[in-house]
Amino acid sequence: MAAKRSPANQALGRTLRSARAQRGYSQEAFAHRCGLDRANYGAIERGEFNVTVDTIVKLAAGLQISAGELLGRAGL
Repeated sequence: MAAKRSPANQALGRTLRSARAQRGYSQEAFAHRCGLDRANYGAIERGEFNVTVDTIVKLAAGLQISAGELLGRAGL
């Protein structure tokens, strides 16, 4: 099954990749910090997953920002 890469998922993924890299985390370290599997996190960064609100909250907490700020940075 081909991954669906919606513009919103891609924007969130780009934002996460940038914020994670700015903080010096590898994908594996950041995924662990957020309580996610590294492979799944990588797919999120590539815009392949339509993430749940719960996951957005976990990702934002890992960046020490609010979910609203994360989505705002992504232009969503």
